[in-house]
Amino acid sequence: MSAALDGLRPEPGVHCETTMLGTMLRHAGAELSEAMLLGLGEGIDAQYFPPLPGVPAPPMLTGRTGPGLIAERACAALGLGLTSLREADDAAAQARAVEALRAGRVVGVTVDIFHLDYFASRNHFSAHCVALHALDDTTAYVVDTAQQGGAVELPRESLARARASAVGFMPSPRQHWHLEAGPGALRVGAADLVPLLWPAVQGAAARFLDPGRGADRGIAALRRAAEELPGWGRPPRDAQTYPEVARFWRYAGTGGTNFRGLYAAFLGEARDLTGDPDLPAAVSAFEAVVASWTELVDHLAAHTGAPDRVTHLEEAAARLHAVADQEEAVLGRLLELARDRVRVR
Repeated sequence: MSAALDGLRPEPGVHCETTMLGTMLRHAGAELSEAMLLGLGEGIDAQYFPPLPGVPAPPMLTGRTGPGLIAERACAALGLGLTSLREADDAAAQARAVEALRAGRVVGVTVDIFHLDYFASRNHFSAHCVALHALDDTTAYVVDTAQQGGAVELPRESLARARASAVGFMPSPRQHWHLEAGPGALRVGAADLVPLLWPAVQGAAARFLDPGRGADRGIAALRRAAEELPGWGRPPRDAQTYPEVARFWRYAGTGGTNFRGLYAAFLGEARDLTGDPDLPAAVSAFEAVVASWTELVDHLAAHTGAPDRVTHLEEAAARLHAVADQEEAVLGRLLELARDRVRVR
């Protein structure tokens, strides 16, 4: 069962799902930036995941919504059909992927990074996304983030294991997506985007600030992480816990700084497209959030060399509380603006 797409143009980004979606849309004819896809997909958020049972790892704090939601919301906003499939066994998953490829569609697949041969990490994380664009008898050809090499290849057996895994955070075994639009069929211009921007801002900000989502989502997740952060390195975890958390926040696709940077870029695009006089201040405020995250990450990365590690962690917690204050303020202001603009429109 072999299939390949002609004329695919990979442009790997910083996050796996927006890289996947961008690859799918570009092959179908729609050129949208990664930041625009994150914004239209209402992707900015925070999620707190306690450690998995029996795993000596710290909690995970992400800066995004759940897997697949960015793609689903962005396509819904754009009025595009997105087929979502989850098969019970690998033979069925493989057959559906080949069927979509032969119809000219890029196939988005969720995978466990542990089984990806080209991935440096040896940890299980099953909510990673890749864009599958070709298969032959031995090899799968995918587009991943720039950090992971962009257009890469791996053995078909490795892709099958990665696709079927239910280990790690947020697993969705044998999940894949493809657009209903065929190659080159889409055209999306600035005039199409402008009316979508404020509703997308409103949706993301309202969700992030909603107190009814519990202690592990949105602004409450940042507050919980700040309260509990000083205890993340207790045994059986080791001294490298905090530098590892810092690396995750700095580099990983689900880390806070990547998403905050992309969202600042989205707001910048919205400012340029709309000319709204209130957006320049919002962009500056969100860029300040990105800078605060960067300073927090730098601080955590230096934990093992700190002369007083207890004080160092207390300061880290205070910095995260301050970041939460900043995010609450800027997203609260964006929610006010969005409600006003959407009501006027």
